[in-house]
Amino acid sequence: MHANFTYAKCRREYGKQCKFSNWGPKMLENLTPQPRLEDQWIPESPCNRSTLIAVDMSLHDINTVRAEYAEHGVYHVEGGWPKDVNMDDPEQVVRFRKKAEKDDSYMQAVLQMSNLTEHFINQNNSIDIYEPYFIDPDCQQMHTIAPSFRTVAVMSDTFSPTRPVQHLSWSPDQGSLVAISYANMEFQMADPLSSPDSLVFDLEDSTTPFITIESQHPIVTLEFNNRDSQCLAGGLVSGQVAYWDIRKGSASVGISNVKSSHRDPVRSLHWINSKTSTEFYTGSSDGQVMWWDTRKLTEPTEVLFLDLSKSENTDDPEWVKWARSHGVTCLDYDPAIPIRFMIGTETGQVFNGNRKGKTVFEKISATYNCHVGPVYSAQRNPTFLKNFLTVGDWQVRLWSEDVKDSPIMWSKRHEMRLTDGAWSETKPSVFYTTRADGCLDAWDVLQKQKDSILTIKVSDEGLNCIRCHEGGALLAVGDDCGKTYVIEMNDWFVTPGKNDKALLTAMFDRETRREKIIEAKLRELKLKTKSAPKDTITVKDKQVQLAEAEARIIEEAEREFFELSTVKQYDDKADAVTEDEHDDGEEEVSFEDHIEL
Repeated sequence: MHANFTYAKCRREYGKQCKFSNWGPKMLENLTPQPRLEDQWIPESPCNRSTLIAVDMSLHDINTVRAEYAEHGVYHVEGGWPKDVNMDDPEQVVRFRKKAEKDDSYMQAVLQMSNLTEHFINQNNSIDIYEPYFIDPDCQQMHTIAPSFRTVAVMSDTFSPTRPVQHLSWSPDQGSLVAISYANMEFQMADPLSSPDSLVFDLEDSTTPFITIESQHPIVTLEFNNRDSQCLAGGLVSGQVAYWDIRKGSASVGISNVKSSHRDPVRSLHWINSKTSTEFYTGSSDGQVMWWDTRKLTEPTEVLFLDLSKSENTDDPEWVKWARSHGVTCLDYDPAIPIRFMIGTETGQVFNGNRKGKTVFEKISATYNCHVGPVYSAQRNPTFLKNFLTVGDWQVRLWSEDVKDSPIMWSKRHEMRLTDGAWSETKPSVFYTTRADGCLDAWDVLQKQKDSILTIKVSDEGLNCIRCHEGGALLAVGDDCGKTYVIEMNDWFVTPGKNDKALLTAMFDRETRREKIIEAKLRELKLKTKSAPKDTITVKDKQVQLAEAEARIIEEAEREFFELSTVKQYDDKADAVTEDEHDDGEEEVSFEDHIEL
């Protein structure tokens, strides 16, 4: 662009007028050479000189002081509800709304507000701020192919000396708060000067704690309420349970009585999906599972004693019953099946429980011999509730409720002890495990069954616990030095494929059918062994016959399995999968890898 400007100036300020004319060259000075001055010239040897006009400066790097932020929020409470209606209970809210909508004054108020509401609706519809830009199939293929991760935040224990992280909990409704419980569980190794308090961090500002959870004893497990992100329940080292409300401060609102609580530290805690949203249950290594209500924490509402011995003598002393009980190491609860729960024990067994039962044997409907040592984690698949994951000793195992004697899939034995495991909340074929050497393994059973997809060196110390966020992308991992690492996984571990559910269904059904065939053959072998005459067969002959029968059973089971798999390889959902997608999404597992006799 060009701009035109106008200048105003007097003629007298320009000076005299210039007059030009043609004029030839004129010599002003002539310098001739003087040869006698050459003798006075003194030659010098060549030399190099450097000059610097600029100012000398140096460069160095420093870390600036970390800015500390403090948030002072205002709690907004929804008003206008009657006292007898709990706005956190959706059923009561729906009933009250239906009653209010039948009122004549409600219809008049809606008609008066409709004009103003219609104006804002039309204004918002003029620009679609929620328009999806990546619904085209070509755009969906632009996801990152290679699995990757990045560390989002590191939350350190603010107390000294630092304490190991024992449990992690995310706030509900995809919140950004992380509740971290710290406790030293080694026998007589806890420092008496260490603080018993736990911390709650906000992911948006992970440098300072959001709030400190004060306690009389170290907190082993700390859980957010599933419906109220301001309420927490925790199990203490002393065996007591406590209840906190962040709106009322850092101190506990209620705590259980010592006589009515557990005798050992509370190892696991889960909130129950109830109408009041005030019930939870706990498990401890003393062999008890207790149900609690936050409205009355002085004593439990129900107690389950894990003594599964079928002893006819009911007058046994109490110490004998305590010796026969199974100590609880972990619990699992899925809100989709509110009456069912799972218990992992110190003896390596996992109990499938039903709360509606009256006796111990009615409440414990099934028993699975999972590991040699304690079961550190037992969790149902969020999509396939019949299949669950167990972590113990040096191995990860996948189980089906229909098969009790053996797992349907398992990993190789690791060199380091496994400490915890968790399913992904969004992709059903992905789960994560932590190890004692500070590594995190990410698994996908549709891609690999023997090795992990990705191994992350998270910390130099051992990892104790892991918790997945509801969104599926974030993982919270705690170590022995009091540090909690928040890791964000890429879309490879978060977004499921179009045919992942059908492929995983076919895989679980196939492996379950395989284990059932093997169980039936082994059961038939035992019956034949028992019915054989004892006098005519020696011990050596029995061993030879047993080995030959086992080999024959494996061959028959393998043949029957592959005959069934050729007739019905996949269900109707998996038939739509192309051959290329099948090859990329699933690897066949050899039959020998799934048979252990």
